Amino acid sequence: MTDAPYSVAFDRASVHFSGSDAPALERLSLHVEPGELLAIVGASGSGKSTLLRCVNRLVELSDGCVAIDGRDVRTFELGPLRQSIGYAIQGVGLFAHLTVAENLALVPETLGWTRERTNARIDELLAAVRLDPPTYRSRRPRELSGGQSQRVGIARALVAHPRLLLLDEPFGAVDPILRPHLQSELLAVLREARTTTLFVTHDVDEALLLGNRIAVMRDGRLQAIGSPRALLEAPPDAFTAELLCGDELLHRYRRARLDEREGRR
Repeated sequence: MTDAPYSVAFDRASVHFSGSDAPALERLSLHVEPGELLAIVGASGSGKSTLLRCVNRLVELSDGCVAIDGRDVRTFELGPLRQSIGYAIQGVGLFAHLTVAENLALVPETLGWTRERTNARIDELLAAVRLDPPTYRSRRPRELSGGQSQRVGIARALVAHPRLLLLDEPFGAVDPILRPHLQSELLAVLREARTTTLFVTHDVDEALLLGNRIAVMRDGRLQAIGSPRALLEAPPDAFTAELLCGDELLHRYRRARLDEREGRR
């Protein structure tokens, strides 16, 4: 049985990198409910990726706190913490000397899964990301296209039924034709598992499609947060309005897409 999804809370979280005058994160407070998908948008350098990396401690806070289920992440042992969190980035980071199946099996093997359970889960997720299991299980990363590698990275993040999922531009290298299919498949997987998800994207339409809420980042701060409907219909400031709404025609299109999404629920 899958463990219950995590909640995540940032309490005045700040990150200052050596050699930089401006903070990467500045006194950011935010709560993510168990099972929620929070889409995070903003310009390059706004702190989106840093926000994610504070959760699994790839980046350590300079001040403030990040808590999982009310417990400061700095009190967890790193190994168990990261095993309970799925993480996928645009750069993928597959091990070049391992096959696709071996890359996906690493965490389940660490957790003591049987070979049968691991193989079944690998085949299930390869099919979900539109990679035929008999064809791709034995391939190595050098034999994959950028988009195929990206899809393996998403499968690897999901393989051990994580209690929390951190996704940083996971569809960035995926073919635009295939991307909507993968978005739908990801939504289906996450709804079934109720996995808490922080999803960084530069694609506003993707954020509107996937997010239960959207967090808008600017210069290391939380500029705005709310449901897609609330932010589209009543953006709280000019920056959020420009980022999410665009011109009148784009605004109408995005509201129509949101109507379509909500009608499918």
